[in-house]
Amino acid sequence: MLLSEFENHTDIFPDAITYEEIEREYMNERWESKAQFCAAYKFNEGGLAEKIQRAANDRLIELGEGATPKARKTRMKMAETIKELTDELETIEGAYEKVLKDMLSPSLVSMIQKRVREELR
Repeated sequence: MLLSEFENHTDIFPDAITYEEIEREYMNERWESKAQFCAAYKFNEGGLAEKIQRAANDRLIELGEGATPKARKTRMKMAETIKELTDELETIEGAYEKVLKDMLSPSLVSMIQKRVREELR
């Protein structure tokens, strides 16, 4: 599909990286028509537009790896912070699970865990 065809079908004008991901997704899946794909993208059916945008963002990050030393340092610091927060969250979740199991019956724990997972989605 040509960029101009995509733009005509969707009235969306993506940047080059995003369009590469759009094209990749279009070619990787079996669509009945270009119009069907474009409508699915335009209305984010099944999270299609989000999936493509995430892939485009990942590509932009990869391309940015050759950025300035200051940008690399900032990315490294952000990665460290994310790791620390993830570790802390896992610790908190573990403590939460232990408290629930110590205080409540197994069936009640299961029900609460299910409800918490539903709320977090």
